[in-house]
Amino acid sequence: MDLWKISLIVEDKYKNIFMEHVETIDGYVSSSLFDIKKSFTTPKQKRKVNLINDNLGEFHQNDNWSLEILVNQKPQHDVIKKIINSLAQELKIEKYLIQDIINTEENKKHFIHIDKLKKINWLKENRKSFPIIEVNNFYIYGSHIKKKNLNNILPIKINASTAFGTGSHATTKCCLKSINFLSKIFKPQKILDYGCGTGILGIAAKKVFKRSKITFVDIDQEAIKLSKHNIKLNNIVSNQLYLTNNYFSFKYIKINHYDLIVANILFSPLYDLAPLFKRVLKINCYLILSGLLNFQIPKIIKRYNHFGFIPKKVICSSEWGAVILKMK
Repeated sequence: MDLWKISLIVEDKYKNIFMEHVETIDGYVSSSLFDIKKSFTTPKQKRKVNLINDNLGEFHQNDNWSLEILVNQKPQHDVIKKIINSLAQELKIEKYLIQDIINTEENKKHFIHIDKLKKINWLKENRKSFPIIEVNNFYIYGSHIKKKNLNNILPIKINASTAFGTGSHATTKCCLKSINFLSKIFKPQKILDYGCGTGILGIAAKKVFKRSKITFVDIDQEAIKLSKHNIKLNNIVSNQLYLTNNYFSFKYIKINHYDLIVANILFSPLYDLAPLFKRVLKINCYLILSGLLNFQIPKIIKRYNHFGFIPKKVICSSEWGAVILKMK
């Protein structure tokens, strides 16, 4: 089957609207969002560590995204431009133009790029991107892999069709190691996975702390959908999922409610969340913070010290790390 890719840049606040809108394109197969820096950086260009995400979708702080649409019918340029610009006009944003090459900062916004893809077995290639990941006793595998039948493993099944959040990022591994560490000294009953992404950390916590109740929270509707999917895939019960907005906030923001909070996001939001985490975490209970570069960890510890948290352990992997804090 021949496939064509249609690429354009969309603002974060409009990304879900665009993803729904492009489903009307003839021959529509799928649409995906990617980190803008990865999508428009040529192989020869070197760049600094990207603090936004690492193509896993575990962080959601981009101002703009690369929206890529796959279609199985040859796109007509005028038709595609008309469809995209009908929404642009409705949103009162700049109209898009068709451009053959988009690979520079100057050219990337408000242009549509269309090209034909080489014939590739996409399912096979996708599965290659999801090898088995083993962290402590956690065994993370795709639906295309046969699970090991071993008594001492904690299997976490992530569908290979969900193109991010498989646990391969260093910050996720640090969190999994932190959960494993706490399992030896602590048995939480109520756990909050704040910024859940695909739900992998909440699922991991449930596998370890079997009698616990997990609350999954994220700012992104797509993340909530993925979490729901993976929760069902892993037969997880006793859970709740909420978007982090004012409508749902009263349902998960409860004073002295949680025994354990896991937050794998970024330094800036973690810095700002200190007062909230102090309010909702019980005394003598634990907080796992990740999505931090190593040099940011002392700064985050100092910040949380002001709110009554003391560091219990720091776990690092390459330039990333996680810190376990205890509420006193």
